[in-house]
Amino acid sequence: MGNTRFATLLRALGVLGIVGVLLSAYTPLPNMLANALIIPSKIERADAIVVLGASVYRDGTLSESSLRRTVQGLVLYHQGWAPLLVLSGPSYQGSPKEAEVRASLARQLRVPEQAILVETQAKTTAEEAVNISVKLRQRGVRSILLVSNSVHLARAVPRFEKMGLRVFPVAADDIHWGTDAPDKRLILMVYTLREMVGRWLYRFGD
Repeated sequence: MGNTRFATLLRALGVLGIVGVLLSAYTPLPNMLANALIIPSKIERADAIVVLGASVYRDGTLSESSLRRTVQGLVLYHQGWAPLLVLSGPSYQGSPKEAEVRASLARQLRVPEQAILVETQAKTTAEEAVNISVKLRQRGVRSILLVSNSVHLARAVPRFEKMGLRVFPVAADDIHWGTDAPDKRLILMVYTLREMVGRWLYRFGD
């Protein structure tokens, strides 16, 4: 009897998995879920620009997501939206520290050393919010331009606001939220579900 129930459960899970993949790859469901989370950019003058971490490879090459966010932060700085550029990112499994790789790029692109602040210890968005806010309070910073991708901002903005900062979101997207390609829709679904779970866990933790 027990084996029969177990086999039935496995079959049911298999069917649900197949249905989930089909819905993710061949319907607009991933796009709809992602669009429900997206926070649009709102660029205003601020005291600092905060570029959230993404990843860096062992050879010191920034991932596409990390590079997009970094470039967006550099553009904001050179356009004069804020006088301080905060670059976040730890080491990932033996890689260089992402924040330091980003800072090196910023210096090469004529951002003065005194205008760069790095955060190399935080491994989660929640840790970034805590660690960075402490450093910014020491400098009298009250408002920030927060750079990440559109969906991640839905989770990140409330964390930084909880730290007492006024937050202006700035999207630097490496995922096309309106894609209709099956493989990209699958990636979008996985990413969106991860962000939804992360957002729920943060609220539960509060």
